[in-house]
Amino acid sequence: MVSAGTCNLSVRQAGDNNYDAAPSVAKSVLVGLGTQTIQFTSSPPTTPKVGTTYAVTTKPGPSTQSVTLSAMGSCTLQDSTVNFDAVGTCTITANQDGDANYAAAVAIMQTVQIVQGDSGVSITATPNPSLPGQEVTFTITVALDLTKSLKAQSGLTKAAAVPTGTVTLTDDTTTLGTTTLDASGNATFMVRTLTLVGAHSIVASYSGDANFPAFQSAAFIQTVSAVPVATPVPLVGELWEKLLLSLMLVSVSALLLRMRRA
Repeated sequence: MVSAGTCNLSVRQAGDNNYDAAPSVAKSVLVGLGTQTIQFTSSPPTTPKVGTTYAVTTKPGPSTQSVTLSAMGSCTLQDSTVNFDAVGTCTITANQDGDANYAAAVAIMQTVQIVQGDSGVSITATPNPSLPGQEVTFTITVALDLTKSLKAQSGLTKAAAVPTGTVTLTDDTTTLGTTTLDASGNATFMVRTLTLVGAHSIVASYSGDANFPAFQSAAFIQTVSAVPVATPVPLVGELWEKLLLSLMLVSVSALLLRMRRA
């Protein structure tokens, strides 16, 4: 039986020297849809983190329909890749519809618990170097640390949850200020208190939130340069005065010399 539907059978027994052939007997058999099963051939990460991804693969049943995937919870699906977007539960479901010969497969599921991702904190400053007491604008960016993320390798562009919370900026042991991250995960500090000439070690400390752990940036060096000493430039009037004085001295010297000769 190769397809579902009605199968018509005919049975007949031939005769011999003593018996005539028996009449044919017809029999109809209804062939039902075959069953099919599907399975996952991939396993989710042992510790899925916010910002990482999971490529899902499956083994389909014999029907002509393709396996379809869906994702619910703290994750989204892009083609056959699941993005882990926030801390929480992600449920991945696989289905395969039936066709003329096979019934739909029973849906299968994988459930994973997503944990906090890895934070990355960067600092930029304008101007750098600066002068003592000059206003310096520090921009702090808190974001998913792509160096520790599978997403960096997959080439996906969808972003995970944006970090929230606060950032504290310090200059060695001196606190420059604390502020709340904006909707893009950035913070801005405007500082006029860097008066000591030399290299200042600036560090940004992120408070962490539900999706990202607390994190401290590497030291950022802000250089404060000494105010340059200006070399006085004589004014035009001063130059003329010096020139006239020089001429007068020359004239007096020449006059005295003539008087001595006389």
